[in-house]
Amino acid sequence: MRIMIKGGVWKNTEDEILKAAVMKYGLNQWARISSLLVRKSAKQCKARWYEWLDPSIKKTEWTREEDEKLLHLAKLMPCQWRTIAPIVGRTPAQCLDRYERLLDQAVAKDVNYDPRDDPRRLRPGEIDPNPESKPARPDAVDMDEDEKEMLSEARARLANTRGKKAKRKAREKQLEEARRLAQLQKKRELKAAGIELRGRFKNSRAIDYNAEVPFELKPQTGFYSTEQEEQITRSMQQEFRPVTVEELEGRRRKDIEDALIKKDIKRQKLNEMHDAPGAVAQSMGLDQETARRRGKLMLPAPQVSEAELEQIARLGVDGALEASVQEGAGGDATRTLLGQYGQTPRLGPGATPMRTPRTGGGGGDRIMAEAAALARLQGMGTVLEGGDTGVDVASMDFGGVTPRNVVAATPNPLAGMATPSVRGGVAAGSGGATGARIVPAIAGAAATPSVAGTPLRGGTAAGSVGATPLLPVIRDELGLNEADVVAAAMEVGGSKRAAAARQAAVRGELRERLAGLPAPQNEYAFEVPEVEQEAPEEEMEEDLADSKKRKTREEAEHRRLDELKKSKALQRQLPRPMSVDSLPAPRAAAAPGGGAGTAGAGGLRERAEELVAIEMAALLTHDAIKYPVKDGRADGKKKSSGASGRPAGPVPALEEFDLEELKAADDMVQKEVAFLRNAWDHTSMGPADYLDVWLGVHRDLIYLPSRQRYERAASATNVDRIESIKSEFDFVRGDMEREARKAAKLEAKLGVLLAGLQRRQGELSGRVGELWAQVRDAAQELVCFKALHERELRAAPERLEALGELLSSAQRREAELQERFKALTRRKEDLAEALGRA
Repeated sequence: MRIMIKGGVWKNTEDEILKAAVMKYGLNQWARISSLLVRKSAKQCKARWYEWLDPSIKKTEWTREEDEKLLHLAKLMPCQWRTIAPIVGRTPAQCLDRYERLLDQAVAKDVNYDPRDDPRRLRPGEIDPNPESKPARPDAVDMDEDEKEMLSEARARLANTRGKKAKRKAREKQLEEARRLAQLQKKRELKAAGIELRGRFKNSRAIDYNAEVPFELKPQTGFYSTEQEEQITRSMQQEFRPVTVEELEGRRRKDIEDALIKKDIKRQKLNEMHDAPGAVAQSMGLDQETARRRGKLMLPAPQVSEAELEQIARLGVDGALEASVQEGAGGDATRTLLGQYGQTPRLGPGATPMRTPRTGGGGGDRIMAEAAALARLQGMGTVLEGGDTGVDVASMDFGGVTPRNVVAATPNPLAGMATPSVRGGVAAGSGGATGARIVPAIAGAAATPSVAGTPLRGGTAAGSVGATPLLPVIRDELGLNEADVVAAAMEVGGSKRAAAARQAAVRGELRERLAGLPAPQNEYAFEVPEVEQEAPEEEMEEDLADSKKRKTREEAEHRRLDELKKSKALQRQLPRPMSVDSLPAPRAAAAPGGGAGTAGAGGLRERAEELVAIEMAALLTHDAIKYPVKDGRADGKKKSSGASGRPAGPVPALEEFDLEELKAADDMVQKEVAFLRNAWDHTSMGPADYLDVWLGVHRDLIYLPSRQRYERAASATNVDRIESIKSEFDFVRGDMEREARKAAKLEAKLGVLLAGLQRRQGELSGRVGELWAQVRDAAQELVCFKALHERELRAAPERLEALGELLSSAQRREAELQERFKALTRRKEDLAEALGRA
């Protein structure tokens, strides 16, 4: 027997099923929700939702304010994490985990805290005691059968949004509809096969429960009329109006709230239709999670201005050299020869430091101090032991729910370093600031401003001119600078002309020194190393599908070009002769030197016609061999059975032309045709005239079986014409016989296909005749019944009158008998009383 313990790591599939189940069943039916998950219990499902899947859970990094609030609340309410969690805005598990991590960091006193060294970190083979607050494990590609069955069952159950009864009703309705459609299809198939199913007529003796009351016994009509009572009842029914409980007791508060909710939903939908961005912004504003923003960052007011920071930064940048430059390439010897050009040493207690020192009481240190205090408080023994516990409980903050807001101030290193001009005034004529001491520097190096001349704040003292600005100084440890250069560098407010003159003097001196350099003794040449050429990249092998597509495109383009290079007869799919031998011979050209007419227009024309005929014969031969014509008549004329069929042999070679050349030739032909039409005045000729000419030329050609070719009718003899007509007749008769055989086959085939339909048509014709006879008889009966109806209309009043007289006589007779019955009954009673007294 397999025993399954519920629990373990949560998977992505289980999380999705849990979220879908919560959407359907809510946050109270955890037993029903857990029934969808085979490996999880109701308690575990609830813990998973409230510890990880709830959308209101914050999973971002912890802020400093949250850490301070967590430590303060943990100090006030130890181990009450479910009470602390809503105040901090996190889950209890997150609060506990964060609290323990802060204590570990504080006790370890190591800034480089590595989470991988956490003793609570799970090792291989260990079981997570709290898997509900951990991320879900991704689903495996090949899920086992239990997970697949759980997933399919959950999908089926979550898709069922109706109850069992509604589901059963819907299933019965579908079965009834399927049964009805099957019966209808069966009737149609039987009707198509010739079998009629007549509908079942209701039995007149049976009870129609929809139209009458079963076994109803109507009371007999009494002696007195009840028309007045029925009229009163009908009037009361017309005036009656039912009263609801809502009208008697008023509308309930729940109904009013539901109506308002529906109204709000309707208004919200209208707003979304007309102003979607505004509706989204409004919904985001109403959401508490989105409305909650981070608190404003509160920083202390700066005690050093931007100008002062810039000057202090300039001191460090301009007065220091790169470490690599100072070190050089000489090692200790170079460092011995060079002076100290690092940070300017302080000149006394009043010197300004190069940078602001780091603060020691920041927010992070305060959090670590609080965590360390809490760790010591937890490890403290009982007070009964006595002695110093090492924990200053009196200094701790137990005043409120939230920790005190301590503003961290930036320390001002300049506060205690004021110059004499700021502390107690200055000497007469000092200018309100201390003097700057000149420190030697390397020649050509950037001047370092003085750190001793600190400017005054907020103006100058009484009787002083102003604060001395930070003056550029020169630090010359090796004494390389001359006195005039030093004086020029120390001048304050010098003119531009003097500065330009100094620069010109420096340039001239530099040129003189460069000119005095000795001539070069050696020549140096640079040789560029040869760079190995990279091997050419191998061409990527083309994919088979891409290769097939490319070949298909190339073949289609090749076919298109071949189609454009074909003759017009092939492009237009016009009829062609099967052989060139069957065509009439072209006109013979005049012999060269055959007279004066040879060199005239007639000779040239005949020569041109001969060349055209030769080219046409070559083109027809090429097309007949390369693109053969199917057997039969290609141009409407008879081909004898003894005539040669398709020409055999290799395809003759033709001169190849480009598409541009073919297009140019076509344009020339079209221009010549247009010119001849205008020259011969054929512009008014239309398609009808062209058809008449073509028919005339077509009639002029006849097929001669003896020669097996076409000839002109004008050059043929009577015998040739008779043979041509006989051949045409034989061909037409053969064509007729062939068509007759085809018609016979089609007739037999149609006879087989239409036999059943013809039989069906005969049966329907007989039924139509019967129905027509019935209609005729029904029409005759209608005429007879109409005549009877008219007679009844005339005789009915008389019969009604006679029956009325009989009814009145019966009523009088009944009244007389009733009176007699009363009298006899009274007499009987009197006699009975008399007998009783006797």
